[in-house]
Amino acid sequence: MTSFDVLFWVVGFLNNVFLFGVLVTKQRAHRFPVFTSLISLYISRTIALFFIHRSGSHAAYYNTYWVLAFVDIALQLAVLYEAASKVFSPGGQWAPGIRRTFLRMIAASLAVAAALTWLYEPHTKTLLDSITQRGNFFASILVSELFVGMIFLSVTTGLPLRTHVARIVQGLGISAIVGIVLEALQTYFGRVRSPGLYDSLSHIQIVTNFAVQLFLIVALAREAPEPRALPAQLYRQLLHLNDQTDRALAYLKVGRRTS
Repeated sequence: MTSFDVLFWVVGFLNNVFLFGVLVTKQRAHRFPVFTSLISLYISRTIALFFIHRSGSHAAYYNTYWVLAFVDIALQLAVLYEAASKVFSPGGQWAPGIRRTFLRMIAASLAVAAALTWLYEPHTKTLLDSITQRGNFFASILVSELFVGMIFLSVTTGLPLRTHVARIVQGLGISAIVGIVLEALQTYFGRVRSPGLYDSLSHIQIVTNFAVQLFLIVALAREAPEPRALPAQLYRQLLHLNDQTDRALAYLKVGRRTS
């Protein structure tokens, strides 16, 4: 590892420590326990891989890296579910029509991810490397599709986009999209044919992750904006509708008693 790589490693680690500190001190951790666990994984993974890199074997580093990578993907999917439950089912029940649309989105994302993974041809030397990279590529595609789909679903249904949970989805979604594009470019050019370009694309991904970390630190450190007040006309209409509903219920009760 070059000194440049070590610098990137340290900056990413410190950003995650700051983000974890914001989650705890601003009392966001209990609201987003899965997302907090994801950030904790990133901190623990950096520490573990650092010491394995210093004193462990190449095989130990390789195995630990990929095991934690799949744990990372699993937690990202769990974060997606956590975010979806807060956005689309805040009271324990899904918004009308959203549940079916969300399930369709998951099915479509699985189909597209499987098709792209089938076409994906990583430059590997062993079958294990090929299976590992294909699995990671499938999971990355699936996560990015679901995050993008959730953002799109939030926009089309008119749900607020400046809440803390929305910011988490936006940050992870952007990181996933950029990661897929850069990984596709790396696969196309290859490390052997274009080592300089391959490393540059890796650095772009790291810088993107830094930007997302800073975005989340600032967004979660601030208080979420207050919901907009209802316009006066709409408020009066709701009161009128509520009054009509009460009268209709009273009429039905009287009708049942006299019948």
